[in-house]
Amino acid sequence: MSQGQNSPGGDKPGQSKGKGALFGGLGIVGIGLLKAKGLWLVALKLLTSFKLLVFFKSFFSMFLMIALYTMVFGWAYAFLVVGLILIHEMGHYVFMKAMNLDPKMPIFVPFMGAYVQMTKLPADQTTHAWVAIAGPLVGGVTSVALFFLGHIYDIRALMAAGNTGVFLNMFQLIPAKPFDGGFIVNAISKWFLIPGTGLSFMLGVMLHNPLIIMFSLLAAYMTWRAFTRPIEAGGLIFGETPATLPEKWLIGAAYFSLMGALGYVYWFSSSELGRLTN
Repeated sequence: MSQGQNSPGGDKPGQSKGKGALFGGLGIVGIGLLKAKGLWLVALKLLTSFKLLVFFKSFFSMFLMIALYTMVFGWAYAFLVVGLILIHEMGHYVFMKAMNLDPKMPIFVPFMGAYVQMTKLPADQTTHAWVAIAGPLVGGVTSVALFFLGHIYDIRALMAAGNTGVFLNMFQLIPAKPFDGGFIVNAISKWFLIPGTGLSFMLGVMLHNPLIIMFSLLAAYMTWRAFTRPIEAGGLIFGETPATLPEKWLIGAAYFSLMGALGYVYWFSSSELGRLTN
């Protein structure tokens, strides 16, 4: 066969050029996709770095709180109490996640507590109330279980931490903003905010705690705004759709039942710890 003759299965010159152009075009597209892939990988790395930064900030603040509490109260009590605070905040976090409110990881503030920020706002007071009650419910039940576990096996550290956890969760149920209780009773009636603010001030004075007094001043301002700002103004605190009457009854039953249960366990646990100390 001569060199100038094509084989039966060979390509003709026009076909070769067409395929060359096709492969060349695909090559350009491929290079473009590879570059785009590179950009996506960079974006993904940046996003991952941001998420890692958020996680780092959360866990750094938690371990900082543990370290400071250890210096004051000892490591066992510090780990247990900060763990109970984390469980309380994760109660908020999980419910926010379930309601698609896009929460961020908890941030711990030594000697003040912790908080979970949601990037989306609840559309109604009912959702906000259940978000608020989720923390004291999960944290309170865990604290009660921890106390009775220590009581059964006579482990003082568990009893003391459980007692503290019950108090902290009960304290968060004070019916005044910015405490959890303020956002719960807001769905029932904003009139609860007035005695709640007074209770907050009274506790701050009785406990000689300037932080509680500071929060009470904030509570007084938020209560005043709840009565003076029009509902159509919108926003996290004032512009939510009001709860229906059945929702008010259900939220009220859950709130007062939890408050009563935690109050009883706190009284009992304090009595038991006092008896064991004497």
